[in-house]
Amino acid sequence: ETPEIDFTVENGFWNYPGKIEESTWSISLADLPADWQDGYDHTGLTVANDPDYAGVPVEGKIVQHVFEFNVGPHGYFEKPSNWNSRRASPGRIQQAISEEISAQSRLYHAVYAQTATKASLDRLIGIYNKEIESYNTTRDIELGLLLEEEVLENAVRALDLWQQYQDGIVSDIKYAAQTTVESMPKTLIMGLANGGDLTAPARAAVLVPAFAAASVADKWSSTRSVVIAALEATTISARRWGEFYGTDVVARDSEQRAALIEIGDFFEGMQDQLWDINLLIRAYDDAQRNVRSTIAEGDRIQEEREIFRKRSSALVQGYRTRDAAFRIFRNEKLERYKTLFDFAAKYALLAANAYDYETGLLDTDAGREFIQRIIQARALGVVGADGEPQFAGSNTGDPGLSSALAEMSADWSVVRTRLGFNNPDAYGTTVSLRAENFRAFDDADWTQLLYESRKRDLLEDADVRRYCMQIGNDDGLPVPGLVFEFSTTITDGYNLFGQKLAGGDHAYSTTSFATKMFALGVALEGYLGMDNPDANAGAGGTSPPDPDLTYLNPLALSATPYVYLIQVGADFMRSPPLGDASGIRSWMVDDVAIPLPFNIGDSDFSTTPMYQSNDALLEPLFTVRKHRSFRPVSDAALFSPDIYSDLGTLLPSQYTNSRLTGRSVWNSRWKLVIPGKTLLNNPDEGLERLLQTLTDIKLHFVTYSYSGN
Repeated sequence: ETPEIDFTVENGFWNYPGKIEESTWSISLADLPADWQDGYDHTGLTVANDPDYAGVPVEGKIVQHVFEFNVGPHGYFEKPSNWNSRRASPGRIQQAISEEISAQSRLYHAVYAQTATKASLDRLIGIYNKEIESYNTTRDIELGLLLEEEVLENAVRALDLWQQYQDGIVSDIKYAAQTTVESMPKTLIMGLANGGDLTAPARAAVLVPAFAAASVADKWSSTRSVVIAALEATTISARRWGEFYGTDVVARDSEQRAALIEIGDFFEGMQDQLWDINLLIRAYDDAQRNVRSTIAEGDRIQEEREIFRKRSSALVQGYRTRDAAFRIFRNEKLERYKTLFDFAAKYALLAANAYDYETGLLDTDAGREFIQRIIQARALGVVGADGEPQFAGSNTGDPGLSSALAEMSADWSVVRTRLGFNNPDAYGTTVSLRAENFRAFDDADWTQLLYESRKRDLLEDADVRRYCMQIGNDDGLPVPGLVFEFSTTITDGYNLFGQKLAGGDHAYSTTSFATKMFALGVALEGYLGMDNPDANAGAGGTSPPDPDLTYLNPLALSATPYVYLIQVGADFMRSPPLGDASGIRSWMVDDVAIPLPFNIGDSDFSTTPMYQSNDALLEPLFTVRKHRSFRPVSDAALFSPDIYSDLGTLLPSQYTNSRLTGRSVWNSRWKLVIPGKTLLNNPDEGLERLLQTLTDIKLHFVTYSYSGN
């Protein structure tokens, strides 16, 4: 497999691929010197284990070794399967590659879901086209049958009319013959022996007019029959063709409209998935760029080290004392300044991103150029005596971080009143997940949905592991619970959950460019045994009577359950309509924590701390902030309708959580997590009782909105 190698190891022998009379021979490892290394001249060694060529000298050198690398399907190196050790501190490139692979997997999942939806849509369209083809074929057959029936009925009627005409002629002939016989003198028939018949002329005078009158009456009767038959044929034909071209076509049009509405709804649902795919593409692209930038940063560090070493070497050679050179280039103050400047640059960029998230004004070429100025800055700039950043007066050259921060501060002083940040519109809104999101009006559908939301182990959900604080068990056992996933939107004609707006639904106005949350609450209606403290406790209210006998109910649960409500998708808001027009913007929000400057308690904030010098920040930068659980209520009526204090400031409603304060109400993915371990000691039993009693889940939003104009 490696013909370039002069010697390879096989079963304890060095195999020499040279041929002596078409035979391969080997040298025993025992014959090699103990200090053997690459490039050792093996001339003089003799052949072992081959009596035919014993003593034949060996000539050659080992010039190459083979190293195996394991490459995964994602294109990056990965450790062999027999390596079971773990790195003490994973590198930044390794972490960036892991994030890229995760982003790629999420993108593939979304694309496969879109592909399945598209295939379903194609099947619907194919079925619709086949139905049209079958309908047209059936119509052609029915048309042929109608024409044949028309021809047959007309032929039958013509035959009937002809038969009536023939019957009239026969009747006339018979009557004429009888009249003729009666009018003839009987003497001509019976002879004159009887004395003759003198009344024949008189009978003829009576019978002839009677025959004429009877013939005319018979013709009129035939004519009436013809007219009535024609009218009946016309009426039957009109009814038949009216049904064929009228009612059947109208009914078919109604069926086609229903089918097209179903295809349209399916298409709209498929279009909604494109938002998530677009965001995931952006996230995957960001992860790829992060890998490239991290590798490039490593290359720059290597180049900086190489330059540093060359320069240090040149300077050291020019100085008598190497100590002086190292003291200059390893000065701790310079290293500390560089570290703190990097932190200042990161915080300045975070401030710009927060400014953009709050105002939505940096989605322009000038706004993106402003952010690039912060990224490319290599100086602090001018800072006042009180720490206030100062405007440099010009953007020529590198005005530093302070100039960008001063510009943002000046714009914010005007924007906060211009966009209405000083006088938001506040609302308290309670919505039903069952009626407004899932549309589960039937109890059987609602029960099926509840059982489908039941999870054996909540920790199998990556979002739950990432965002829910201390949800796992200390013993490592599975954590059963319920997970309800939904999305929200602020769009005209649709309710908060993206369903078509119907009676009783709730929605937020699109005239506010941003609608954000101040507090959130959850009501588990139908829950048995929940302790709902009196909203007026301490202010003259009354508490529930004692004793509470709820525990006697076989379906009763804990009085203090806890739930998690997390946002795991993208935030959406509109840009301010300064020109009476706005666009939709999206953000992938990372909820992280700012590190402690000194960490005087030496607290461990992560199991994988990043390397820093002793005098720098010890806490890992941007630790993920998880969501704590909070208590729901058993009835949405318990949420306080008052959202303002006496001073005019917003108040969190009773039994609400303010963890998502400042986040947009419009988010592509939410998850409501109900762990079973807060319901009963036996979590599975608690979940079973909850599924039997839960009648609805309602969310209470305390929000504030900005007009932006």
